[in-house]
Amino acid sequence: MSGERLKCYVLTGISKRVIDALLRREIRSVELRSAHNVATAIKAEIGSCVLLTPSRLCDLGKGVTGMVAEVTGKEVMSHSLFFASSTYFEESEMTAVRLILRPRGFGRIVAVSNTGILDTTVAEVVCMRHFNAG
Repeated sequence: MSGERLKCYVLTGISKRVIDALLRREIRSVELRSAHNVATAIKAEIGSCVLLTPSRLCDLGKGVTGMVAEVTGKEVMSHSLFFASSTYFEESEMTAVRLILRPRGFGRIVAVSNTGILDTTVAEVVCMRHFNAG
């Protein structure tokens, strides 16, 4: 897999602790709630490749690294929240996506496309077995 180029959906702002727990298989899924990650995860299908990185969406670019994983399951959930008082009533909805993942290794971004807040963030990623300075 080293040196292989893949098209990956990019999930940003994922804590290093979560990435480490996925690598050690202590957890097998992530639940995404931020708008930009939900917009990306909605497009990911079983068998798709994702790159999870602690980098923020605005910092994505060539050279950013993260964990490459394969999507093995997906669940889309919607929640309704109600807030009420004697004079006020408000309803809001939230969508979350849970992805079940199988780690494949590490990757480094070569090129990124679509980094808007509600765009599907996709990148060309070079898979690495180890980090190198190149």
